[in-house]
Amino acid sequence: MKKAIISSIILVGFIAMSSQIVLVRELLVVFYGNELSVAFILAGWLIAGAIGSALLGRLADSIRSKAAAFSGCLLCLAALLPLNIVLIRSIKAVLGVNPGQTIPLFPVMVSGFLVFAPTCIILGFMFVLGCRIYETRPDLGAVKAGAVYVLEASGAGAGGLVTGFVLVRVLGSMQIMAVLSFFAVAAAFILLWLSKVARARFGLLVLAAAMALCGITAFSCGGWSGLDRYLAERQWPGYELLASQNSIYGNIAVLKNGAQFSFFDNGLHLYTVPDEQSSEEAVHFALLEHPAPKSVLLIGGGTGGLVGELLKHPVEKIDYIELDPLIVTMARRHLPREYTSPLDDRRVSVIPGDGRYFIRKSGRKYDCIIISLGDPYTAQLNRFYTAEFFAEARQALRQGGVISLGLGSSESYISGDLGAFLRSMYATLKTAFRDVRIIPGETAYFIASNTRGLLTYDYKVLMDRARVRALDIKYVREYYLVSRLSPEKIAYAENIISAPGPASVNRDFRPISYYYDIVFWTTRFKGSLFSSVLKAVTEMMIWSAAASMCAIIVLWGLCAPRAPRPFKTAAIFAIIANGFSQMAFQIVIVLSFQILYGYLFYKLGLILTAFMAGIASGGWYATRMVRKAANPSGAVLFAQACLVLYPLLLPVIFKKLASSCSNIVSWTGANVVFALLPLAAGFIGGLLFPVVNRIRLDPGARLGRVAGLTYGADLAGSCLGALLTGAFLIPIIGIPGTCGVVAMLNGAVLVALIVSRRN
Repeated sequence: MKKAIISSIILVGFIAMSSQIVLVRELLVVFYGNELSVAFILAGWLIAGAIGSALLGRLADSIRSKAAAFSGCLLCLAALLPLNIVLIRSIKAVLGVNPGQTIPLFPVMVSGFLVFAPTCIILGFMFVLGCRIYETRPDLGAVKAGAVYVLEASGAGAGGLVTGFVLVRVLGSMQIMAVLSFFAVAAAFILLWLSKVARARFGLLVLAAAMALCGITAFSCGGWSGLDRYLAERQWPGYELLASQNSIYGNIAVLKNGAQFSFFDNGLHLYTVPDEQSSEEAVHFALLEHPAPKSVLLIGGGTGGLVGELLKHPVEKIDYIELDPLIVTMARRHLPREYTSPLDDRRVSVIPGDGRYFIRKSGRKYDCIIISLGDPYTAQLNRFYTAEFFAEARQALRQGGVISLGLGSSESYISGDLGAFLRSMYATLKTAFRDVRIIPGETAYFIASNTRGLLTYDYKVLMDRARVRALDIKYVREYYLVSRLSPEKIAYAENIISAPGPASVNRDFRPISYYYDIVFWTTRFKGSLFSSVLKAVTEMMIWSAAASMCAIIVLWGLCAPRAPRPFKTAAIFAIIANGFSQMAFQIVIVLSFQILYGYLFYKLGLILTAFMAGIASGGWYATRMVRKAANPSGAVLFAQACLVLYPLLLPVIFKKLASSCSNIVSWTGANVVFALLPLAAGFIGGLLFPVVNRIRLDPGARLGRVAGLTYGADLAGSCLGALLTGAFLIPIIGIPGTCGVVAMLNGAVLVALIVSRRN
């Protein structure tokens, strides 16, 4: 029975992490998500888990048949997991949202929470139930809670690896949920079979057997894959869904409407073919600015017609970089041959991988670099619009080389929020290139060169080059350029981007353009409260709020002698701060790895797995320690001191890695440092949970109530960490500032712990 209980607890962690990966992916397809959407989605997930743990957890003490209740929760999970996919893919229809239409953040939060709430509440409650059934001896309460914490973390780490690297490659979302449901039903059946509670066992055994039989039958008949296809088609009314497939990077959907083919990545429109005007603008504005381009680097967009337009010029070499090779695979599979044949030209090299990493490591030189990735609406994309990237791109350009990128804009009126975004991009380009020009329009094209006098707004010069090269173009011609490059439009756009006053430069570790783009995105929703809040929040406001919060915590510690058992209350503050810090550390480390080494997905998965391994090992060590320690308060102070020092070290380490040109340092950073950093962070966080439970468990105290409150506090802190770090801290004050805020918060909690312990 003990082995079955341990396996079931590990399975709960596995299911929690695996279902989180799948459901977050599904919601991103609905909400065209960036990190802001992810922050709100994860916040809803975590707060629902906190509710289940803190509020329902106290019921675990009074339940007589705890193993049967645990089995019943497993069966509920088995039913809810596939249902969640059905609910998520019905959101657009319920809200009346058309494909490609963005959804305001409030519906994002509400929809995500309503979908996640039942599953997460059950998962939170099951943690407390697991603590109660893991060990029957009443004197080992803290040990039980720590052991369950370790087992769940181990299962979560395994779930992240298996789902992120295996299941999403071979199965659809509904099929993955069916597999998880089957495991849950099997575990429930085994627990019930071994249980001695005959009264509750028989009915649940029959239910578990019936659910398993139905699931297996559906799998063998292709029912799960058919349901997955049907639900996917419901998300795209008015289109013919040719394919919807997951890769390790996201979901790629190919739609057909008449003679047009549209590609979507996580619900976000990538491109439509044929769209000759967009393809011509993205390519010919850049190449016509160069007197004789021979080699071109294209980052993104090649299967959308850009490679074909590039080949109209007398170029000798085209390197086309695409992060997700599934985009190229699906284009070859579903587009007519005329659209993909340019990829097979002998001058074209299709290279899967991260464009920035390629520029940094390949050492190749180009006459023209074209960035066709869209706006920096995510932190991942923002890496291609920073001063550091433009400096790297400048090194990859030959003398007289040109770089081009397109950003969403407006041809007739540029609002203040849009102007701030474009102004930031202009200032960032100017840090690397002497001459920067803007071609205004619905898509504003920035073209830059380090050679003065090379770029021109004279359409006659551009058309002379087009005639010499015998270009077959329909839109980028005289009648079109006369309007697009009119002196009035150029002057209006240049006045906006070069307006007097400070212009924030977008940097790797302070992605301010990402923040400006988020603000501009939220202004699309009339009357958006979050847009008003986001625009109102300033760097000074964040530091003031952080200082005020720290002052309140320290003052509480100084006044603690009046409160009963002050150290136990301060320990809950430590758990909340730990949850906040762990989520902030995960976001900071993942983004910093992307900045330094590119989007190497398998490495990112290993980073997240290292976090869970650290939590499991820290929890295991602390669980062994609390068996022997007479006074574990010193361990809390040690862990809290580490949470103060750790975030102060991160910016120093990142700066050293970023400034080094050594291949040895680069390899060590990618393979050693970024493996140890999350492991250390997780270990510190894992130390606290068992020790705090030991401190808070008085003789005769109810384990369910205490463990539920502690686990709920941890999840509530993680919720705040996900929301504030993703939405405000990193976009506004950057990664070093975020680390400073986390250190301040933990320092205040450390002071409160020291003062309350002394008293």
